[in-house]
Amino acid sequence: MVTTAFIRAADPPTMRVVFVTHNELGLACLEELVDLGADVRAVYTRPEREELADQTDLAAFASEHEVSLHRVESVNTDSVKAEIREDDPELLFVVGWSRLVDGEVLDLPSVAALGMHPAPLPRGRGRAPLAWSIVKGLDETALSFFHLVEAADAGDLVGQEPLPIDREDDAASLYADMVEAGRALIRRHYPEFEAGEIPREPQDDSRATWWPRRDPHHGLIDWTAGPREVYDWIRGQTRPYPGAFSYLDDRKVTVWAANPPEDEPAFVAPGEITYRDGDALGVGAWEGVIELTEVQVGEDDPIPAGALLDDHGFEVGDTFENARDRLE
Repeated sequence: MVTTAFIRAADPPTMRVVFVTHNELGLACLEELVDLGADVRAVYTRPEREELADQTDLAAFASEHEVSLHRVESVNTDSVKAEIREDDPELLFVVGWSRLVDGEVLDLPSVAALGMHPAPLPRGRGRAPLAWSIVKGLDETALSFFHLVEAADAGDLVGQEPLPIDREDDAASLYADMVEAGRALIRRHYPEFEAGEIPREPQDDSRATWWPRRDPHHGLIDWTAGPREVYDWIRGQTRPYPGAFSYLDDRKVTVWAANPPEDEPAFVAPGEITYRDGDALGVGAWEGVIELTEVQVGEDDPIPAGALLDDHGFEVGDTFENARDRLE
């Protein structure tokens, strides 16, 4: 539980805000700030990049609210720092930016530089926290709102919003919950800043853990894991992320969705297509079966898993490649 220490700050009728983001969480926070009367002076976002899985276009927001929009690769350059300085922000938000911001930028706002991170800090500092939360089978995570410092995710906490993880949740549904949690945190805490109160609670560094970066090639499925582990692996890396994948007859198959597995043992070979049930395909895992429901072959359109047999010539008995063979 975050406690609140209050420190007197400037007391303007509204606060001057500069916002740095490229994702839906940032957009949601911007919408809440505008609704609460914040004076959003400028938004900085990334140029369009295919590799940014959760990139959101902010042009419509900027146009509707007459906010200047800047597309930059970094906010650490002298020119961007000068632009931010001209807007004289009291609050600087950096949300969903996935790049560290240097100390000179963090010193630009007169009141606070703030960020959000979808993990229960101090646990889960680092990268890909939503994916890791599901891949590791957690039943709850959180969205942390905190003061930015040069060290990643290490600043004092403003507040946290819990994010329960149901067995049917995947990356997309948890991402949507995270966005709503961001709205709740802004509604709860921005008025405190506006009133001249700065909530902060130091993190306990002795409890900090680090979650590493995930790249698309890390999505390779190990069918020798248990059905629950394979299920968590698939749902943790589905949209908006690049997806878990395997290979059939040397053709890449991305697995976008699967059914929650039953806790029943089965005599099966890992990776073998063991049966078809309508649009679902049962595939062997360690001492059990995982039912795939949505897949994609190469760059084709996503299809129901059962269509692998109808549209691509595969058969019951064919076997997905062993992950160790691919890695070797």
